[in-house]
Amino acid sequence: MRKKTEAKRLRNLAKEVLDSLGYKRSFIEVNLVTKGVMRSLNYRFRGKDSTTNVLSFGVPRGFPEPRKYFLRSLGEVYLDPAYIKSRGENIDYLLIHGLLHLLGFGHERYDDRMKMMKLERKILKCQKIKF
Repeated sequence: MRKKTEAKRLRNLAKEVLDSLGYKRSFIEVNLVTKGVMRSLNYRFRGKDSTTNVLSFGVPRGFPEPRKYFLRSLGEVYLDPAYIKSRGENIDYLLIHGLLHLLGFGHERYDDRMKMMKLERKILKCQKIKF
């Protein structure tokens, strides 16, 4: 039951963030998974044989998708709560980080990383999330 409550809270947070960024007609799927599932996803899609805290998968362009209540899916965010907790990380921050990846933000280049970090901080402040 606790996992369902946490997932619902995170989905609501994602909805609030999307609304505040102008994506009122969009949604993301939030999945709380175990270390084994996360490791499997990380290996399959990134070639890394280890677990991680957050993974994001956008909806492929042109993918036929039924409109859920006339909303557009931006993709899926996978979080491993146990791993996140064991590292003393903030699950709300990691959800926002994954959500921004779905919106096209990245951190490969310095300039991109700075833009993403600036927006993350702004969102965290607006949501009153301590990080």
